[in-house]
Amino acid sequence: MWNTKTGVSAWILCFAYICGLIAGCTSANKIVNFVNDSPLFACLLPIQITQCAISRFFAKPFAWLAVSIGRIARLQEKPECRLQDGDIIGVDDTKVLHPFAKSLPFLCWLFDYSNKYHVWCMNIVTTIAVLKNGLEHPLFWRFWIKGQHDCDKKSKIELAKQMLLDLRSVTQARLIVSFDRWFLCKKFFVWLMENNYDWVTKAKCNTSLFRIIFDPVRQKEIFVKISATYLLREVYPKLRLLKPGQALNLPGIYIQLPYQTTTKKGKPITRQRYVPIAAVVATYSEPVAYDPGIIVTEEEAAATYKDAYLLISNRLDDPNAAFQGVKRWRIEVFYRMAKQDFALNSCSARTEAAHFAHLELIFTAITLLSYATWKQKGEGVEQAPTISEIARCFFNASYRISCCNQQIQVYFDTATERFASLFEMFWSKKFSMKLYCWDILPASA
Repeated sequence: MWNTKTGVSAWILCFAYICGLIAGCTSANKIVNFVNDSPLFACLLPIQITQCAISRFFAKPFAWLAVSIGRIARLQEKPECRLQDGDIIGVDDTKVLHPFAKSLPFLCWLFDYSNKYHVWCMNIVTTIAVLKNGLEHPLFWRFWIKGQHDCDKKSKIELAKQMLLDLRSVTQARLIVSFDRWFLCKKFFVWLMENNYDWVTKAKCNTSLFRIIFDPVRQKEIFVKISATYLLREVYPKLRLLKPGQALNLPGIYIQLPYQTTTKKGKPITRQRYVPIAAVVATYSEPVAYDPGIIVTEEEAAATYKDAYLLISNRLDDPNAAFQGVKRWRIEVFYRMAKQDFALNSCSARTEAAHFAHLELIFTAITLLSYATWKQKGEGVEQAPTISEIARCFFNASYRISCCNQQIQVYFDTATERFASLFEMFWSKKFSMKLYCWDILPASA
């Protein structure tokens, strides 16, 4: 793809934008200054990139959602990056402030629980992958739109379903979907199991659970409703006897899930059936302080008793999988990193296409650095760097020559050794500026 207005290839503009994000540039102007000052781009580009070139390119609509599918499909080509049975998929949403373009369809007037007031912002629903080998990387994203009519509005659960269906186009592994109480919906549970997904979440105070007891009057076993808070109070003395980091499995717990059937006259109807689930009680590693600024009804709050909470999952065969699914809840860390280090809050564009491009390229940049960080940890580094530290030294792997006080200063950077394995794995073995590409170039090429 070639940008005819600027004379610069589109992949170079995307590559420049990603490099600018990793280098900590928070605007198109800063990205252009960084790119034009970089020795790497001096070799790639015959001309300098202007801010107008980047702005015009990202203002044009493009299938960025399809690009995200290609990004995940690329990761499935290598065994160490491939999603396998038992890996965790985290689902959550976040708010991104944007008070400049109120005509954007996905800009909403919502309450910001962090700052305790209403703001114009974008509500982004995101999925991330947490593999059992320790690799973490973002998957897909969607903008939640607050439509004026019910037919135009898609709930966050429906957006999560779209992303999980997109994931099924690149992998058929049995994955565990982990989400917080805002996505707790019984119909969502049924949909996940129908699409070969497992689920795990924290129970709410109003979550209806059941237990089988023997009724001496009826002389048979019946299902009795029991609250999640009561379960926590009941087993809390046993929980205190466990070692730190352990969880307690509660057998014989059921939940009602809906299913579709028909009446005798053939009329469709929704009924409820009792389904056994895994109920796991665990404790917080640190005390959870109550935030009075967060408005949560008593029924919607998570079920807790002192420092204990209740997990529910469909993995009745492996309750420990539910506990590990919540332990590896990392999506909040991802949001904080994207906002602080990768300019998620800094895009002031007023077009929908520009925000789509900005968000997908942020996800691409974090995916690359997530792999680089995981690679560093796997090579036995004494003190493994964070993604932010990787980003700071990623583009220092080149020479710098400057003149200061009539003295020529030459900077030799040793960061190239830290990324040698990353370059060797992903850098192209051949490069040909041709209209078409072949796996084997002709002898005359």
